[in-house]
Amino acid sequence: MIRAIAFDLDDTLLDTSGLLVPKASLHSFQILIQNGLNLTLQQCEQHRLEMIRTVSHKDVFQNLADNYGSALTSAAVPKAIQAFYEPALPLSLPLMPGARENIDYLKTKYLIYVVTAGADATQKGKAEALGITKDFLKIYVTDSLKKQRKENAFLDIIKSNDLRNEELLCVGNSLLSEIYDALKIGAKACYFEFGEDRGKISKIKEEQPHYHVRHHLELISTCHL
Repeated sequence: MIRAIAFDLDDTLLDTSGLLVPKASLHSFQILIQNGLNLTLQQCEQHRLEMIRTVSHKDVFQNLADNYGSALTSAAVPKAIQAFYEPALPLSLPLMPGARENIDYLKTKYLIYVVTAGADATQKGKAEALGITKDFLKIYVTDSLKKQRKENAFLDIIKSNDLRNEELLCVGNSLLSEIYDALKIGAKACYFEFGEDRGKISKIKEEQPHYHVRHHLELISTCHL
């Protein structure tokens, strides 16, 4: 029986790939190109879409500098990373279709949390712009720049609420992040397939999420909530 739910933020509650990533990645590419990166913006984007299937954006920018830049380009990587992970945010952002209805229903039945990765101020700023801060018991932000995992946040939710591991459901769009971490600790995992291509579901049974949805309208019925 599920007692608590941990939602990812980017491309699970917020259409980050459609609303924020294009502008943020363009800014980062421009910084690298201005500092000697020997690629066009279009070529940068092609490389990004290929690499994010298996690595983070931090690693994408470093890889571009290492392979197509100079020492000057490498020196500009931290600035490019900061531009991507700490973009200027609008005062208001829309929730993904169906997310508000799900949140309003689920918070009356379950302990609900956000567990997201990125820069602390940016991720909490997104939550503020979405108007969801008061809906969740806590918003955990793991520092992806330091390669922190969501596993520790999940375990903290379990411990603080005296749950069994399998009583936590983790919902998100990253197979390599929240889905992997949830399965690792024995929690339930729902793969919310949305956004840019982040790889394929493993054919190994132990590495497969318990549930798989593509829209918020499917979430409650598919996960038996």
